[in-house]
Amino acid sequence: MNQIEQVKKESIEEFSSDNTQEQYSKIAEKGLWESEEILINKFFKPSSNILDIGCGSGRTTFPLYEMGYKVIGVDITPVMVEIAKKVASDKGANISFLLGDATKLDFEDNHFDGAIFANNGWVQIPGKENRQKALNEIYRVLKPGSYFILTAHQRYYSGSYLFLWIKNWIKFYMLKPLGFNMKEIDFGDYFFERNYKINNKAPKQFIHCTSQKEMEEQIAKSGFKLEMRKKMGELSEQDAQYLRGSLSKDFNSFKSPIFYICAK
Repeated sequence: MNQIEQVKKESIEEFSSDNTQEQYSKIAEKGLWESEEILINKFFKPSSNILDIGCGSGRTTFPLYEMGYKVIGVDITPVMVEIAKKVASDKGANISFLLGDATKLDFEDNHFDGAIFANNGWVQIPGKENRQKALNEIYRVLKPGSYFILTAHQRYYSGSYLFLWIKNWIKFYMLKPLGFNMKEIDFGDYFFERNYKINNKAPKQFIHCTSQKEMEEQIAKSGFKLEMRKKMGELSEQDAQYLRGSLSKDFNSFKSPIFYICAK
């Protein structure tokens, strides 16, 4: 098993743990962030056909359905898909939740009127080539004139983050060429601790923190046109206050996740 497949396997296993299942079942009930709702209302056509990628337990899928969209949820973690299906059954919601990989979507070309990859799900795909494949696939399945809402974490070189990335730069560009063993695949990869413990140890989850240049190059390479780039805190002070999508408790609006609105 290569390094990318190993990180992918470990990520799926972590999302399948009892603690994560419990956490995401509760998250499903919280619904859309205010910033997400603002962008959905602005860029998605009413009653249109939407693909929710990395849907998890349905936090974004159910509100989209309740807003009148025809929505399909796709996730790579079998347990998450089963949770979402159970919630849908309990709610009496007619939503298809499918097991699937964003890098090889099982849909025809030009099928959907819009797509969303919420809460930094895209940056939890290990390997730059795989993240590019996912963007290419999303572009393929969207109709011309449609929009894709993408959320990503950006690399910040301030405070404690400065030392984190200096350390990672040394590991990646100086030690790795010398044969130093490391889990990071690309510069910007980060393994953060979850806020719970299993056997007295906090499990780690993978995420890739991007640069603005990297994001814009990958979006353009897929064929999308970048329509808008906004920090979460610029869209919603409430979301910034409640640390939506935050990796740490000292996140503020400046260091909030970034929304990229991509047009086909």
